[in-house]
Amino acid sequence: MKSEPLTGIAIAQPTPLSERIEILDVLRGFALFGVLLANMSTHSGYFFLSESQQDAFSTAPTDHIIMWILHFLVDGKFYSLFSLLFGIGFALQMKRSSVTQTNFSGRFRRRLFILFIIGLLHAVFFYVGDILTVYAITGMFLLLFRNASDKTLLRNAVIFMVLPIIQYAVFWGMVLTSNEAPPPPADPNAPRFFDQLILQYQTGSFADIIKNNIGGLIFGRYPELIFSGRFFRVMAMFLLGFYAARKMIFANLQDNRLLLRKIMIWGAVIGIPLNIVLAMMMETNAYSNLEPLGIIHPLVYAFGVPALSLFYTAAICLLYISSSNQKLLNIFSPVGKMALTNYLMQSVICCFIFMNYGLGLFATVGPIYLMLIGIAIFIFQVIFSHWWLSRFRFGPMEWLWRSATYWKWQPIKKQFV
Repeated sequence: MKSEPLTGIAIAQPTPLSERIEILDVLRGFALFGVLLANMSTHSGYFFLSESQQDAFSTAPTDHIIMWILHFLVDGKFYSLFSLLFGIGFALQMKRSSVTQTNFSGRFRRRLFILFIIGLLHAVFFYVGDILTVYAITGMFLLLFRNASDKTLLRNAVIFMVLPIIQYAVFWGMVLTSNEAPPPPADPNAPRFFDQLILQYQTGSFADIIKNNIGGLIFGRYPELIFSGRFFRVMAMFLLGFYAARKMIFANLQDNRLLLRKIMIWGAVIGIPLNIVLAMMMETNAYSNLEPLGIIHPLVYAFGVPALSLFYTAAICLLYISSSNQKLLNIFSPVGKMALTNYLMQSVICCFIFMNYGLGLFATVGPIYLMLIGIAIFIFQVIFSHWWLSRFRFGPMEWLWRSATYWKWQPIKKQFV
C-alpha cells in the first residue's frame, strides 16, 4: 500500500484517505495522549516546586505515586514514539517523491524550516518545552542517511542511543578532574530561582510570561537538551522508523505478526525492568548533579525508553490486526491526523488553565488532578478532531503548513456529493 502519512508531527504532502496507513494515525493519536500526560507537570508548574512545597499538597501521597508511575510508563516513551513515526514518514515521503519525480530534499528542508518557525513561536508564546524545533533541527541530519543501507541505519541507531551515555561520562569526568573548589552551599533562606519564576507566571502579564519563555528557552531548554543528549536520542528513533518503513512493517501488519510479537516481548523484557530503575533514578538528583550514580540514568534510559516505546507500538499494532479492536483504536485516528493542531492546542489550553492571564492555577495543582485535567483535555480533542475532520480534509495547522510549503492555499473543505 502506498502512503505518505504525517510524520511524527505530521510532515507530509496531502494524501488521499484511501492511501493512508491508518495504524500510523492511531499510533500518533495514542502518542499525543502520552505526550500530554508527560508535559502536564511542566505546563502546570508542579515541576518547579521544591520537594517541601510538593509535600504541602493534601494530595501529596497520591501525587508521588502518580509521578513515579509517569516516570515508569510515560516519560520519554511517547516523544520516542513520535520520533519513530517521523522516521517512517521520512521514508514514505522519499518513496513517493521518487515516483512523482519531485525534488524531495529541497521540499523536505523547506517543510522542516517551517516546522522550526512554528516550534519557535510555540516555545516563545506558549510552551518552552516545545519538541517541534528539536525535530526540525534533527530532521535535517536525517537527510544524510537517505541512501544508507539497512545495516547502516540499525548500526547508527545503536550508536546514537549510546552517545548520551558517553557524553554524560565525559561531563562527569570533567567535573571529577576539575580543580575548582565546589560552590558554597546555598543559603536556605534565600529565595529559589524557581520560586521567582513561579511568581512571575502566577502574577505576570502576557508580555512578562513571553520574556520568561524566551529566557527559559535560551538558558534552560536548549542547555538541558544538549546536556541530556536529546538530539542523539531523537535521531536514533528517526533511524529505526526509517528502517521500519523500508521493511513495510506497518503497511503489512498481518504478514509481520510474528515480528511484532517478538518486538513486544523483548520490548517488555528489556523495557520494564530498566524503566523501573529509571523511575527510581528520576526520584533523585544524582543525574543532574553529576554524581557517580548519575551514570545509571542515561544507561537505563538509552535502552529502556526505546524498548518500552517499541513495546507500546507493537502491542497496539497486534491489537489493530483484529477488526473488532480496530473500531475501538480508530478513536485515536482523527487525533493523529491532526497531530500538529492537537499538539499546539494542548499548550494553548494549558496556558488558559494555568497562566495568570487565564485561570491562574500555576503551581497550585498536584499530579492526581493534573492527570484528570489531562484526560479531560484529550477527550475534548478526540471529540473536536472527529467533528473537524467530518467537515474538513486537514486540521487547521496542517492546512496552514501545507499552504505555506506550496505557496498556495490548499483546498481544505470536503466535497460532499
